[in-house]
Amino acid sequence: MRHCLLYRILLLVFTAILISPVTPSIGFAGDNIRVQCDFPYYLGKAKDVVLPGETVQALVVVENCGREDRTVPVELELPGCFAPFGTYEGWQVVSGADKTVFSNSVDLSGGYSQWFDLLRFTVSPDAPPGSYQVRLTVNGQPRDFTVSIGSGGSGTERFLSVSGIVLPLDKDGRKDDRLNDNTLVLRDRQLDYYKNVLQGKGAANLEIEAIHPVSHMGIDFDNPGGQQKLVTITARLLDKTTRQPVEGLFTPGTTGEDKDAGSIGGHKDSLEVFTALTGEAKQRILLPVYADEQYAAGGTYWLQVVVDDGVNRPLVETVPLTIVKKNRQAMLTTCSAAAAVLVALLFGLGYLRRLLAKLKTRWLVTAALFGAAVFAMVNVPSTLLNDFFHVLLGPFGFLITGLFSSVFLYMLVVSLVVLIPRPGIISLMTLVRMLLGMLVFGNISPIGVLSYGVHALTLELLFYFCGVYGKIGAHGGQINFPARQVLAISLLCGVADSIAIYVGLQSMAFLYRMYYADWYIYLAMLINGLLYTAVGAACGLQLGCRLSRVGGD
Repeated sequence: MRHCLLYRILLLVFTAILISPVTPSIGFAGDNIRVQCDFPYYLGKAKDVVLPGETVQALVVVENCGREDRTVPVELELPGCFAPFGTYEGWQVVSGADKTVFSNSVDLSGGYSQWFDLLRFTVSPDAPPGSYQVRLTVNGQPRDFTVSIGSGGSGTERFLSVSGIVLPLDKDGRKDDRLNDNTLVLRDRQLDYYKNVLQGKGAANLEIEAIHPVSHMGIDFDNPGGQQKLVTITARLLDKTTRQPVEGLFTPGTTGEDKDAGSIGGHKDSLEVFTALTGEAKQRILLPVYADEQYAAGGTYWLQVVVDDGVNRPLVETVPLTIVKKNRQAMLTTCSAAAAVLVALLFGLGYLRRLLAKLKTRWLVTAALFGAAVFAMVNVPSTLLNDFFHVLLGPFGFLITGLFSSVFLYMLVVSLVVLIPRPGIISLMTLVRMLLGMLVFGNISPIGVLSYGVHALTLELLFYFCGVYGKIGAHGGQINFPARQVLAISLLCGVADSIAIYVGLQSMAFLYRMYYADWYIYLAMLINGLLYTAVGAACGLQLGCRLSRVGGD
């Protein structure tokens, strides 16, 4: 008995769902005339209730399944709280206080033909919540169904608006907080061409390079009224002073004068996209951004975004934008660092035999052991955990990985210098560490070689010219270093690591077109470069003293 009662309840619920207002009304109106009406009709997820002030749509479909031509009258009768919106081609509209009637006459050919139309209405902002009767009469046969109006705000608060423009984003819409907001870094096509040749990808032509977006842009919409519509989004650059349109952005495939010349053959100084708003209260439209460095110059601009549905007044949003065409600071820093490392390498090769002759065999073995220890304690955990902490902490992942790359690194480096206070010992240890990284992880890249080289060079120069080697050698294996000497050596190590971090970030900006935010660069230099390194150097002095007492030099 209980099962029977439960079955009836489920049957009633299922029947209620079937006759709900969002269910399409489908049936036959006379002989071989099939009718379908979806009201309210949505592009995406259907909704059960419409809201006051909302623009809704009705899709009416009439099909002639017979063999003879037919002229079918269609009439849609709505309550007075639904007002006409826009124009209606072929319809006669009669609006009254209690109802609005739309009438049309449809010619349908025999053998099967179909006619459909999409009608738009506006729900009165003052419409009280409740269920309203809608009647569709086709071929003289009425069909009634209900539409529910819910409660909610009305007036301007229900209007569609652009709440923000976010860039740069990746192709999945993720934002890297390390990068400057509202900044576009243009691609150097010539550099990409030769890079593809060197990487074995073939001599890809400039046409292929041009159709790759330089970045992605997110446009956030606030849509409290749940409007669903097709819109055209146009993005263009405006001059910073005059606010007049300037060239720079383009739409691939729209080639102005010569349409047969490909995506870069012509030029259109705006980016146009045709997209749909799905009715979500908050929606982000992700757009690829195409820019041509041939037309866009570096500097500051206004980025204007116009959203137009062809009916209402277009939405216009403007945000400041910085275009980086060639990062001269990064280029100068990288080239200077590379030149310094190259000169130091040539100088070191010239004095390599003389340097090795001054070092005892057990010192070389000790340097190699420390290099292997640094690889195990710094390179391995940094490589394995870097992505994990980046996902977990975002741009602040370096606060954890810096414990390995700064504290542990300089603790071992300084303790090695305490054991063997000879110029060149840091370079030998760094060389072992770099070779192990290349062999185990395949870390062979210009940035990697430059980073290791700058790290060793700055430490060697600062230690040599500031007399650190001599002071540590004169220390004579005492238990502790004076506090002033600990502070000075820690500060030198911090300065050297800050320089290495700065050069590494600038080389990433130059070679990989990463434009880091200034706050991120300074924070990494301050925390990782200065603070963590100073702590590691101070610990290294104590560790070196204890190791020297145990094992001597």
